[in-house]
Amino acid sequence: MTATRALRTAAYLRCYPYDSWRMAPHVRALEEHAGLLGLDTPRLFLDNGVSCRSVQPQLRVLLALASLEAVDTVLVPGRWVFSLDQGTADAVAGFLVAAGTRVVELPAHRRTARAPQPSAARS
Repeated sequence: MTATRALRTAAYLRCYPYDSWRMAPHVRALEEHAGLLGLDTPRLFLDNGVSCRSVQPQLRVLLALASLEAVDTVLVPGRWVFSLDQGTADAVAGFLVAAGTRVVELPAHRRTARAPQPSAARS
């Protein structure tokens, strides 16, 4: 009997310094892209306010789940969310791929998601 995977699709975001107003558009872009690809709504792993030079707790959880073969696909806006150092970013992506997880980067036109505009006040 094969165990059913509880988590199939994940999304990872990291922003430094902490920037709450920019996260919602990125989350929405990742969710929309997952839908376009026919994937489940991704479970979000967010290291907001965490430098790539320090421990990234949510990335560690995501890597642990991937190593247990619990994640099929990870959506990211770009590999730079793993690290600003290209070699480190590639190593993280390589670990995910070696664990059987597909890493999907948003196309350039989807990375420029705009924040929602406030609605006009009604009198």
